[in-house]
Amino acid sequence: MTVDDVDVCAIEKTIARAVVKRTALPPYEELCELHEALVKHIKALMPLAEKLVGRLNRGTVDWYQKRSRLDLIPHELRQGLGSGLLSADWHVRSLGYTCQFLLDNSGVTSDARSMT
Repeated sequence: MTVDDVDVCAIEKTIARAVVKRTALPPYEELCELHEALVKHIKALMPLAEKLVGRLNRGTVDWYQKRSRLDLIPHELRQGLGSGLLSADWHVRSLGYTCQFLLDNSGVTSDARSMT
């Protein structure tokens, strides 16, 4: 996948749905749908973010922080939704923030937020 193949609008909408402040937990089916969409977006953005982070000066604090975050993502994806509604909601929210990190560090956004 290339930068031009990424649907930023769809990713941003999915992230917004995942991290929204809720007054009540959504149905489990909705969380499953969000989980599936987030995993798809994360897998698409991961190589782009790894490439961009790889261009940073190795050994700098910025490189280390971003590289460490990238290294944790495969473990986060393997966790799954958990055994209950609360854990599923927490995991979807966490994946939403992870997806935002990848979007910000993938080079697909045209604004100045890139690499933050």
